[in-house]
Amino acid sequence: MNPINEILSIDDSKAVHAFIEHCLEGTNYKLTHAYNGKDGIDTIKQNPEKFSLVLLDWEMPGMTGPETFDQMIAQKISIPVIMITSKNDLNDISVMLEKGAKEYILKPFTPDIIIEKIQSVLG
Repeated sequence: MNPINEILSIDDSKAVHAFIEHCLEGTNYKLTHAYNGKDGIDTIKQNPEKFSLVLLDWEMPGMTGPETFDQMIAQKISIPVIMITSKNDLNDISVMLEKGAKEYILKPFTPDIIIEKIQSVLG
């Protein structure tokens, strides 16, 4: 049996969390929820070895996804990140990929897309 991969979803939308949870049903992925960047970083710091992947929303109140990602880099948190956003500006996408985001998912997305992107990052 394959091991469970823990994924942290950092997104201010409960509907997005619920949809991702639905997408991951029946897979070897377990989802943990954080509803803003600060909580996401705090969750990682409580158990830095726990998570295989972070799904990171772009637009959140308080600390945006890019600001959260910058904090992860500054704190040497090296968990792979997939950005999830409705922002489709190619410059924004390329900036985040250059900073080290592994993938980029545009909202709205389907279960097939998110599973495909997670598998491409986690192998």
